[in-house]
Amino acid sequence: MRKYLLAACAIACLVGMPATAPAGAFNPQGQFVGAINPAVKALIAQFPTGGPGLRAAIARLLEASPYLADDVVAAARHANPEQKRAIGEGMADATLYFAKCASDFCKGNEARIRFAAEFADDGTRIGMVIGDAPTLVQGIPGFNNAGASSNNCVTTGGPIISPSGPAPTPLKPPGC
Repeated sequence: MRKYLLAACAIACLVGMPATAPAGAFNPQGQFVGAINPAVKALIAQFPTGGPGLRAAIARLLEASPYLADDVVAAARHANPEQKRAIGEGMADATLYFAKCASDFCKGNEARIRFAAEFADDGTRIGMVIGDAPTLVQGIPGFNNAGASSNNCVTTGGPIISPSGPAPTPLKPPGC
């Protein structure tokens, strides 16, 4: 009797397990085979203007399910330019997440996302490059920025320099 009860529990667990959502994949020739996962389509539809929300959502999705990278790239082909950029940046965030991990599992997930990115359109690739190297677009922190800080000393701007006058002496805030 106990064997039957254990078998019934095992079957109930197997039947009750949620099935993984279908995912398409790129073949080596760059053809997307299968249907785009509906969860990916719904996620992109939630952010019609792209932006940091879509970037973060794509990064979270790929960190949790890196096998959906092909679906994300295929869905990005039908997105608007702002969405493509945010999708590419989110993919870059996910690859950087896996790159910081030292295990073979993480390296495999990073490679999976980078493989999918090879078949991305130009807008998504640009977003991925921007996400990989944010200082190219955002500038170098603390360099030529008003209100930049150095050694916990905040400046609110530099002196006005006139080519016809003597060299100014910069003012320092108290405590610097």
